Amino acid sequence: MKHILLAITLLISLHSFAQKKEKKIDPAFKYIYKEATLETDDYNIYIIDAVAVGKYVKFKIKIFNKTNDYLLVKPAEINYIYEGKTIFCRDKNFVIQPNEEETEVLDFKGTDMQTDKFTLELKGIYKASAGGQITQVPNFDLPPTKNEFTEGNFSCTLKKNESVTAKAFAKFECIYTGDGIGIMSPNKSVAIMPNGTDNPNAKKNKTMILERGKSDDFTAVFNEVVNAGDLQKSTISIKWNETFRESKLVKLNVAKVEMVLLTIKK
Repeated sequence: MKHILLAITLLISLHSFAQKKEKKIDPAFKYIYKEATLETDDYNIYIIDAVAVGKYVKFKIKIFNKTNDYLLVKPAEINYIYEGKTIFCRDKNFVIQPNEEETEVLDFKGTDMQTDKFTLELKGIYKASAGGQITQVPNFDLPPTKNEFTEGNFSCTLKKNESVTAKAFAKFECIYTGDGIGIMSPNKSVAIMPNGTDNPNAKKNKTMILERGKSDDFTAVFNEVVNAGDLQKSTISIKWNETFRESKLVKLNVAKVEMVLLTIKK
């Protein structure tokens, strides 16, 4: 009897081993997953168009920010988990503006990615107060009398500029060196025209969030205003208002989303 049981056990083990060995990644097959949603007090998340092809999984992640603050998403801290295996994402950080929505495509590359289900561990979602401390920056003249300025924990360099009758523009690159996060909102800047009136920045820049040592660039564009002065022949001054401010990042609670196979297509 013992020999019979041993033989049966051996056969089962060999069969299981053969099944595992037979499982191969076939890029000809596309694993399509059901859409998934997650809601918290701070955001709603929608995972859509999730597919596994060959050795990677990709999907769209749509996040609606329910708060009056900024949300910073770090994809490198979002984990793909399956049978004890964890794979990290390498996509860039992105920001969701207060009470707005953002959609990004995330990719996870590894082996044996075609599976019936997997878990997304959402570790990398942070909140940054839209308040914070405003950094007062002196006005900047166009045409420029200097190409750089540093105020508080922001250092900016003028990369390109031009002033003609129809418009004046300036492109800046700024780095944040503080211990919190730097918030740059170029849309809050205006140009003081030769007649003293304010001319809003016509370039629709999204607010940027900079961690320590990180940089980003933005462009300020000021269009011609009738009877306010010739942009080519006169000097205008960029008044920054609340363009630069500092705040703190607060890491939100870790959430998980279960992704389940919908169908397989070839």
